[in-house]
Amino acid sequence: AAALSAVFQRWGLRYGPTVNPCGTRDWPGSFARNASVGCSCDGSPVCRITHLNVTGYWNLTEIPPELFNLTELVSLDLSNNNLSGSIPPEVANLSKLETWHFNNNQLSGPFPNESSPLRNLQSLWMFDNYIEGLFPEFIANFTNLTDLRIYGMKLQGPIPKQFSNLINLKYLMLGDLDGANSTIDFIPDSANLSILSLRKCGIVGQFPSTPPTLPNLTYLDLRSNNLSGQLQLLLPYKSSRYLYAGDNDFSGRLPAEFVQPSLALDISYNPFINGLLPNNPTDRKLSLNYIGTAIDTSRAINSENLTLLNCLHMKECNRKYYTNAITSFAVNCGGKQTIYSDPLPITFDDDTTDLGAAGFHVNTSMQWVVSHVGSDPFRESPRFVNTSQVILGTDMPELYQTARTSRSALWYYIVGLSTGKYTVQLFFAEIVIEKPGKRLFNIDIQDRNIKTDFDITKEAGGFRRPTNITYEVTVVNSVLKIHLHWNGRGTCCIPYEGAYGPLVSAIRVFRPESPNNSPPPARPVSAPSNDDKRRGVVAGIAALCIAAAVISSSVVYLWWKWVALVKHPNA
Repeated sequence: AAALSAVFQRWGLRYGPTVNPCGTRDWPGSFARNASVGCSCDGSPVCRITHLNVTGYWNLTEIPPELFNLTELVSLDLSNNNLSGSIPPEVANLSKLETWHFNNNQLSGPFPNESSPLRNLQSLWMFDNYIEGLFPEFIANFTNLTDLRIYGMKLQGPIPKQFSNLINLKYLMLGDLDGANSTIDFIPDSANLSILSLRKCGIVGQFPSTPPTLPNLTYLDLRSNNLSGQLQLLLPYKSSRYLYAGDNDFSGRLPAEFVQPSLALDISYNPFINGLLPNNPTDRKLSLNYIGTAIDTSRAINSENLTLLNCLHMKECNRKYYTNAITSFAVNCGGKQTIYSDPLPITFDDDTTDLGAAGFHVNTSMQWVVSHVGSDPFRESPRFVNTSQVILGTDMPELYQTARTSRSALWYYIVGLSTGKYTVQLFFAEIVIEKPGKRLFNIDIQDRNIKTDFDITKEAGGFRRPTNITYEVTVVNSVLKIHLHWNGRGTCCIPYEGAYGPLVSAIRVFRPESPNNSPPPARPVSAPSNDDKRRGVVAGIAALCIAAAVISSSVVYLWWKWVALVKHPNA
């Protein structure tokens, strides 16, 4: 109790030496209200502290050295605080730990080698920190692990091949690795593994012809690597609920077995995937994203959609298809059509099509496409969020009351724009996550990063407050591409599992008011020939002669009438 009292005093929590810590389950000040202490007494008058759960305190900025005197700890959860500095080597004292969560903090430096004796660990969460250095090899010796989550940090690859020893894993989530590349052979054959997420791990090379045996796999994410091979090599995982293989180099025909309502499939941006998209009954809802592939969709969607999708592939875009190029665009992301008339009439298009866990929607009338991939592995993720609370500080509050969101990535494509400079306005308001939760994501426009770790609440100055980003861009190929994507950062589970990833309220694109961006000039007229010039001169002289004759006749007539009046005044 003395060690715990010292720890709590360091943290400024309300716990004194006269309070029985084992009788206190909830500590004031926690957003999630789950800070607690667990003890084991075993019939002895002296109880041992075995569980310490202190999460959601933004004023917790250090790890007190007294913490490592609690050597009987079996579970330690310090997630969603504001802890900074490096992890002390004294963590080796906690050799009985089975659960260690320190995700969503500000911890930095390398993951200490002194952690290697913690071989009883079953659950290790260390995502969303600033831990750096090489991926720690000794984790491969934690063979009791069932839940390992390492992403959203500054670690360098490769992933050790010895990870294939972790055959007890049920959840393996790695991502956001820089440095040396990895190969896929670290994945163990496992009857336990149900969630395997390897997004942006620098994995290269051919997918094995004999894939890992994973009979209970429900979620597979291989996005944003450099994997190659025939797409059919992934067929052993067709019974999964989610299969994300986008942004790789897979090739070959799309197997018909993958196109089924029970599977959310992302194969986008694999340019060498081809074949025909099977016919799909109108009453069968598919969750499929194949933008950026060579799949022939002529039997499945209408020609207008094909025109737009061909435009996304940059196939002679609006020079061939669009005779009336557009110069503006506006969409109410996740909301109904909204019209504003003052000071200028603006119509924000409806954007309420549910894209499932992977999909896209083509708006042919207004020439834009929205594309989405991503779902939380543990909870059905909302694609739209809304609030009935009034958003103050804006003359367009309705736009900020709804939003489209994603667990991984959102793309908006505006198609058929005339060449020139444009102003892009992105509208945001955080209407889901309050402190200590935090939503972070990246924003790219025309494949150029303009924001990293963008925090809506921080930029807006609070929860349910509006903020906008304005960016100038030049369009030369008829397509404007806006990409919002999660980078593994931010909280995952406040106020619920799956509350993370990009969120956007509205988008507007228009020509900036500038002399250099006036409407396109009228089509030039070819210069006249010499014969045309001579004919023009003759016609001009004739016109002048006719005009002179008319004027002379009028003068003569008026003079004659005046003379007649003088000679005959009584007339």
